[in-house]
Amino acid sequence: MTFRDKTLTAWSNLGRRKVRTALTSVGVVVGITTLVTLVSLATGVRLQVQQQFAKIGLDRVVVRPPSASGGFGLFDFGERGKIITPADVKRWKSWPLVQEVIPEVDMPDGVQARLIWKGESTPVRISGDNPMRRGPFGDPPKALEGTLEVLQSPGKIVLSRGFLRHWKTKKKERKILLGQRVEVEIKAPRGQRQKYGFTVMGFSDSNAPRVQISTADRLAIKNWWYNEKDLLKTDGYDLVTLRAADVSRAKLLVSKLRKEKLRVESIDAILDVANRIFSVITLMLSLVGGIALLVASIGIVNTMIMSIYERTREIGTLKAMGASRADIRWMFMIEAGLIGLLGGVVGLVLSWILSYALNHGAVWYATQRKLPLPDTLFVITPLLALQAIGFATLIGIVAGLYPANRAARLDPLAALRHE
Repeated sequence: MTFRDKTLTAWSNLGRRKVRTALTSVGVVVGITTLVTLVSLATGVRLQVQQQFAKIGLDRVVVRPPSASGGFGLFDFGERGKIITPADVKRWKSWPLVQEVIPEVDMPDGVQARLIWKGESTPVRISGDNPMRRGPFGDPPKALEGTLEVLQSPGKIVLSRGFLRHWKTKKKERKILLGQRVEVEIKAPRGQRQKYGFTVMGFSDSNAPRVQISTADRLAIKNWWYNEKDLLKTDGYDLVTLRAADVSRAKLLVSKLRKEKLRVESIDAILDVANRIFSVITLMLSLVGGIALLVASIGIVNTMIMSIYERTREIGTLKAMGASRADIRWMFMIEAGLIGLLGGVVGLVLSWILSYALNHGAVWYATQRKLPLPDTLFVITPLLALQAIGFATLIGIVAGLYPANRAARLDPLAALRHE
């Protein structure tokens, strides 16, 4: 028998018991639907994280001063073991690997600030605009009016949409406010107040109720807050972002900066860790779908054994006509593989429909709740689709191996006498 003959015979045998074949394939359908949907979720989130990290900049390296007690992330506990001075910033700017150096100064905890314009005073939070602080799903802010390209210029200020909404500013008033002088009043715990004048240069689409000013202005506020003339001499910068020409040069910067005993963070390194975490999550989700496919394989085994009992005399006839054990074995394995293939295709279609519905549901929920969720959470890639169909077919073939061997070992004379 040729392979084509075996395949056609297996296909015709499936058509004899359509209901039983359909019910047997339901287990594969459920398993593949579960598997593809869960893995597509992990794939979608991984892709979104990669895209958002790319927007932040894989070519960026963040340097922080080490703390004496080993603080981590955005928080320092204890005194700093080493500070980042203006001389360090100047030296880094001269490195051939570096294209841009952006020093940052954090505002002190508990700062009470108010923005004043035409006698109206509103509480406000002051910040800069370091892209490394926005998180993996934080898009760069866009300008609603004016420009945002002034955040390193002293005396300039950018107001956010969240602040304008809190201030209940109308669109006409927003245009009037652009280019106007405003004041930011700082109140210290000791009761003193200090005002700083700024020119409104733009409005960002950030929903956070904040205003953004330059590092130099934040440093001036911090000096007044702590009643110091120059905190850079004692505390240095809180954070410095270095931008390289590409990712490979950023990696060289990481190794070079770590030799200076500074805390160095790279988006590329964080992304590598995230990818490893997502690989583990994908494996765990795949195991959930694999359990459903294991149950489905038991159903395939049961169906194929029942088929052998029903077709014992037919197997004897085929052997009497010259069919070998290998021919019989392959015929039943192909039949089991076709059950897995059919279940895989149907399960893939159902998982695509389910993923499409869940994506739209997630977008609707995020819109209603004003959450920063991406537009696509479930992503079925062509590779995932091919792997799902191939895996379902393989499950069917493996499940059919035992019944196929059993059919191949049947004695032709005993099979012909079977009632």
